[in-house]
Amino acid sequence: MKCAAPPYRRRRLASAIEHFGAPGGRIPPGAELFPGGLPRVQAVARIDRTKLENGTFLVLFAFAAYLFWQTLEPVWIPVFLGLTIAVTVYPLQEKLLRRRRLARHPGLAAALLTALVMTVMVGLLTFLLFVVGSRVLELLRGAADRYQHGGTTGLLGDEAMAFLGRFGLDTASLQRRLADLLRDLAAALGKSVTTVITATFSLLFVFVFTALTSYYLLVEGREGTAWLVEVIPLPDGEVWELVRNIRDVTRAMLFGTGVTAVYQGVAAFIGYWIFGVDSPLVWASLTGVASFLPAIGTALVWVPVALFVLLNHHPAEGIGLLIWGALVIVFVADYILRPKLVGTRIRMNDLLVFIAIFGGVEAFGILGIVVGPIAVALFLSIIRIYLRDYRPDGPPHVHDVTEAENDELMQNAP
Repeated sequence: MKCAAPPYRRRRLASAIEHFGAPGGRIPPGAELFPGGLPRVQAVARIDRTKLENGTFLVLFAFAAYLFWQTLEPVWIPVFLGLTIAVTVYPLQEKLLRRRRLARHPGLAAALLTALVMTVMVGLLTFLLFVVGSRVLELLRGAADRYQHGGTTGLLGDEAMAFLGRFGLDTASLQRRLADLLRDLAAALGKSVTTVITATFSLLFVFVFTALTSYYLLVEGREGTAWLVEVIPLPDGEVWELVRNIRDVTRAMLFGTGVTAVYQGVAAFIGYWIFGVDSPLVWASLTGVASFLPAIGTALVWVPVALFVLLNHHPAEGIGLLIWGALVIVFVADYILRPKLVGTRIRMNDLLVFIAIFGGVEAFGILGIVVGPIAVALFLSIIRIYLRDYRPDGPPHVHDVTEAENDELMQNAP
């Protein structure tokens, strides 16, 4: 025996049937069995399914992003190098594409630029390995021979040993330390055959992957950047601002680092030549390479050279080289030239430039020279976008202390 439905349920059933029976409507199956409840159940189910779809998409996106990063992590260094090369030489790519012969062949222009850059890099590495490296090995072998025949006195000389003895330095202890150092150096050179083979394959892989990344990024160019702007869920103007800032920082850091390395190499060559150092070109080349490490990098070369000159019968020349290195090589380059070259091309004051360079090197190694300033510039750009577009009280009416002092002049420059 069926029980009659309560009055309020009958009214809701009649209302639901009247709604679905209206022109253009339909009576859902089972409406007579679930009076008044079916429309609401469908709406709730639709809402729950939308949430489920959004949650599923986010989970899949996070999982795919994690897998992509795990795939990218082993090759991120050549990818970053290729990206850096592409960003740096892209203005040359645009100039080449303005020519009629290359306008319809962007791949050819990209291949030419990539080949040119990689040829220069290979030339520099070849010079450092075969010219500078061979000369350094000769000097080390000569030092080892002098130590083997005459001990510490034969290596440093009588005057140097007498000079060290004045400061209470135990010659026997010094001799043991030199012996340990030469023994470790000999062991390292003995392992160099296998390590060179392994390093050659690794370097070849980095070289090929860097060239491929640079080529494809140069070919895509504007289309790839426009796609990135469309993908990121921010207003296009803000994304373009971030892209421009990263581009400017990358070019400024490479330009500043390159000019600084050339300056320190030339200044070191002049100093070594003035103060009578043997093979000044070799030591100047090593100084230029070491300049990629700010402040302390070049000191790893010119300080031992100056001390060797100082202790090897030439105290005046050694002291003069120490003063030259501290003032001309380090102070002028790292504390005047480098911040000016970098700070005038990016919206960052000298203090932030120092933090970006030194902190980047500490965090990311040698690549931190570029990665550190990019990270700081990206952070500052996001802060400026917030202050301009998202701050509840509107943009602040105070000067932005994070910018370089002459930033306004650079913005108004042609």
